[in-house]
Amino acid sequence: MFKPVKGPKEGRSPPGLLYSGNTHGRFSNRQISLALIVAVCLFMGYFVYSSDGGTISSVPTTVSAGKPGSGGLGDAILNENIRAPPADSNVHEINAERGATNEKSKYRTSEDPYSDDMQKDHDFKPIKEPLDQVYQQPAKVPSIDDIEKQKQDTEEDHDAPGKPKGWRPQDNAKSSQFKSDKSAPAPPREKWSDRPEFEKSLTKVLSLLPDEVHMRELIRPVEGSGKEKMREMGLRTRAYRKYFEAWEALHMTTDSEGATYIRDDVIPYMRSHQQSLETSEFSDEGVDGLNLATTIRQYEAYRVFMVKFAHLLFPWTAPYFADHMTLHASIKKGGRGIVLTAGDDQAPYLLTTIYSFRQLGCTLPIEVMYLGDQDLGEDYRAELEALPGVITRDIAQMTNDAGWALKGWAAKPFAILLSSFREVIFIDADSLFFRNPEDLFEERDYKRTGALFFRDRLIMPENKKRWLQQVLPKPIPKLAKESRMWTGESGHMQESGVVVVDKWKHFIAMMLITRFNGPDRDGNKEKGITGVYDMMYGDKETFWIGFLLAGDENYAFHKGDAGIMGELGDHRKELKKSKRDEPHDEQDEHKDEHDDHKDEGEKKETSDETSKAEGKSEEVEVSSSSDDQEVLLETHEEPTNYTICAPQLLHLDEAGKPYWFNGWLLHNKFADKHKKRFAKFDYYLIEPKEVREPGAWQLAESNMCCLTTDADKMFEFSTKEKDIMKMIMERAKEMGMGDQT
Repeated sequence: MFKPVKGPKEGRSPPGLLYSGNTHGRFSNRQISLALIVAVCLFMGYFVYSSDGGTISSVPTTVSAGKPGSGGLGDAILNENIRAPPADSNVHEINAERGATNEKSKYRTSEDPYSDDMQKDHDFKPIKEPLDQVYQQPAKVPSIDDIEKQKQDTEEDHDAPGKPKGWRPQDNAKSSQFKSDKSAPAPPREKWSDRPEFEKSLTKVLSLLPDEVHMRELIRPVEGSGKEKMREMGLRTRAYRKYFEAWEALHMTTDSEGATYIRDDVIPYMRSHQQSLETSEFSDEGVDGLNLATTIRQYEAYRVFMVKFAHLLFPWTAPYFADHMTLHASIKKGGRGIVLTAGDDQAPYLLTTIYSFRQLGCTLPIEVMYLGDQDLGEDYRAELEALPGVITRDIAQMTNDAGWALKGWAAKPFAILLSSFREVIFIDADSLFFRNPEDLFEERDYKRTGALFFRDRLIMPENKKRWLQQVLPKPIPKLAKESRMWTGESGHMQESGVVVVDKWKHFIAMMLITRFNGPDRDGNKEKGITGVYDMMYGDKETFWIGFLLAGDENYAFHKGDAGIMGELGDHRKELKKSKRDEPHDEQDEHKDEHDDHKDEGEKKETSDETSKAEGKSEEVEVSSSSDDQEVLLETHEEPTNYTICAPQLLHLDEAGKPYWFNGWLLHNKFADKHKKRFAKFDYYLIEPKEVREPGAWQLAESNMCCLTTDADKMFEFSTKEKDIMKMIMERAKEMGMGDQT
């Protein structure tokens, strides 16, 4: 049950409704009395508050609405014709500073509240305190001393110790309250080192920026395969080289110690120089008649273009290297060194090869490059690094081979490019030297060009002139026309067992060579794709052809001859012994040797004690003559040519002395382990310089080649050379290579 709510008392309305009761007697007598008392008290309080207690004028007053800056209660009391009450003492000071002495002040201080010319129509003195509360304090205009002090304080704050460079106080009232375009100091500027070539380099970059049509053409994907793709890659690489060199000149610099680094502060540098050095005025001038904003936009457009172009051509160096400039800068001070590649199968070769280098006096640092742990195991890496001056490096983690696989011979140019050295001697694992390999850096052609290659055997005549014409851009370089492939002497020009290159000078060419041995290497017959290796024999021809395609003609082929080394063939019994076997000074050893053999009018005789040599050990025994005369051991005539069959390819220096050879020491390095035996190296033959029919070189089984040449191209190894080979063989036996008997 709900109980009814009591209604409101009589004469009152419920809450929210208009009053509906009796309207008479709204205010009680008590309320009216209180209001009168309050009014009287207020009046008396104001009267007592007056300082002099003077009489109030009987002139009627009108209270007007207060206005900003009015006298408030004072204006209500004074007649409206009376002037506004005085301001505080600051006005007098301001007028004094401004020099307003000719005009009389409209306001007086508290000591003299009225103007001298104002008519006093009453003796009421205005009240000071209420006016202080109503009027706001006017802002103080700075004096000349204030401005000078502000400037001094700003300079002290900028140079204060412990403050970061370019620091300025953010909440300094002095610096924010007053501003003067002419007297205020210029904002602090960052200090930059002099860059005398900066504007020239930037101007060149901006002038090279291609328009949209050419830019789209340069960065579009390269289509096709085979000769067409090689040619297109060459053309793009030549264009990239031009843009890259200009970009690098703008960003790459060298410090006082000669170290090279990338300067990536071009935009801050440009912005800092738009402001005058002596004033705070800003200039909108950029470079080459452009304003700053346009200059920066074109610079950034060039930067984006370079990133896309580099990614199209040579993307595999990232992310190990941020960009190609970073890779290039890292090698400038890299010095000289030897680079080798090896897996587990080649590691025993290197344990012998590196040892022999040190025995020959080579002190160069050595880097052994491999393709991950599955390629070269940790145990072999430890053994190699135990050798003096050797470190191993994994190039698999430096290369992004997505979409293709880095492997085999193809790793050679990558090992060269990604090594830490600037000048590199790359040597195959099965290549060995008769002298210090460090001498290669002193070759005249290397000093002249910065790249030295070696010729392959003059084998298998093949004319590839038409192919070169289709691949190389016009005009065809002279070096290409001098090659064997152009003349038809052979389809084999280069032997890549040893490559000497200055990567700093030939950086772009090396980048293109890595491409030919990387994503463009392999073909696919099912898809109709022709790879680089389908058009040439492995990696070896990619070096000199890569140089020419990149527009780099600064390379040379070593002028020494090629040959073969081993045992003589069917004409062994007719050999004659030369006086070169007799003991003499080592310095003249090779000179005497080749003076004897190169004298066409002098007969060459040698002894070959075949009956004593058969069945003996593999070491070469050298017999000597009892006098200086050549002794004829056989009565029949001297043969006109000689033949040696072996897998080894010998390279000679320009004086005709044995320099180095590849193919290792075994008679057949591809034979089963229990069948491997060391070859016998008694003599060597030098290939003829002209093409013969039939050819001087003939291919045989098991990677064997046979060279038949003239009698005057046959030489016997010197005692020193035999000792070097004996040292290498003994080391190889210790490493478990070859016949252990």
